[in-house]
Amino acid sequence: MTTIIAFDFNAKTITSPPPDGIQAVIDAGNYCWIDMDRTSDAAAILDALDVGPDTIERIAKDLIQGQFIMAQNCIHFTLLETQLDSNILRLNTLHVVVGDGYLATIHNQPSAVLAHLRETYEEDFSANAVSGGFLLFEIADYLIGEYRATLTKISQLVETIQKQLLENDGDKILTGASTELTRSLLDYRNAVISARETIYELATRRHPYVSETTQPYLDRQTISLERLAGDAATERAVLSEVLNLYMGIVSHRTNRVVDRLTIVSLIFLPLNFLAAVYGMNFEFMPEIHWKHGYLLFWGVVSLLVTTLILLIRYRRWV
Repeated sequence: MTTIIAFDFNAKTITSPPPDGIQAVIDAGNYCWIDMDRTSDAAAILDALDVGPDTIERIAKDLIQGQFIMAQNCIHFTLLETQLDSNILRLNTLHVVVGDGYLATIHNQPSAVLAHLRETYEEDFSANAVSGGFLLFEIADYLIGEYRATLTKISQLVETIQKQLLENDGDKILTGASTELTRSLLDYRNAVISARETIYELATRRHPYVSETTQPYLDRQTISLERLAGDAATERAVLSEVLNLYMGIVSHRTNRVVDRLTIVSLIFLPLNFLAAVYGMNFEFMPEIHWKHGYLLFWGVVSLLVTTLILLIRYRRWV
């Protein structure tokens, strides 16, 4: 489905022209927002707007990655929307093409950012907008809001893992959410950094399609994105420390068990030796015929065990 909205900044009116009337509306001095919910619908409309075939081909591939490309007749950049689903981060690509008199958004998945924009663009247009750049600012603003919401959910998951660790539920940490959450944090930070670089390019470089009055507002958004990237790095470091702490606890417990097994082996090794020697029952062994040979055997065993226990305590091996 394709939605076309035309803004007249002089008369402060909004209209919805048909796809074949976009160029006429632009020639009349209006600004168009063209929203397409399938990349397959973009080729014909973008071609009519004189967007180059290379840009159309990149949009058709719909790669999940951030990019910023200044083409001959437009600017094409992608933003990665984030959504946390069952501890797994889902990335949705939002293509944005900005040209002379228009802004086009293309996406294959439902866009939460554009859903917010559809709810508020009329009010923002009537109150503050003086150029099409207000759409860029609103997209960046809602994207940052989505990033904040996602990071809040990630932070809650990190806290949950910490509680599981304190409750000695560590095995589930390694086999459950932690692996996916670590990967999600990395993907999230990459998405935020990519968005930061894109917004920075829009805010600092001179473009014929981005008004200078919009650029200072976009530049402020890069500060928020920088903070989000830093917060994501902090959460990832906290999660890593939690997992390292758990591995250290497991290692300590394992060492304690090994120490105890070693002590038990130390006590029973000489006893096994005595049992093996006197278990042979050779006739020429004089102890076999002694009247108190059996008691003597247990006396030697008791003396040996007592000596070993005292030695272990003296050496503080446990």
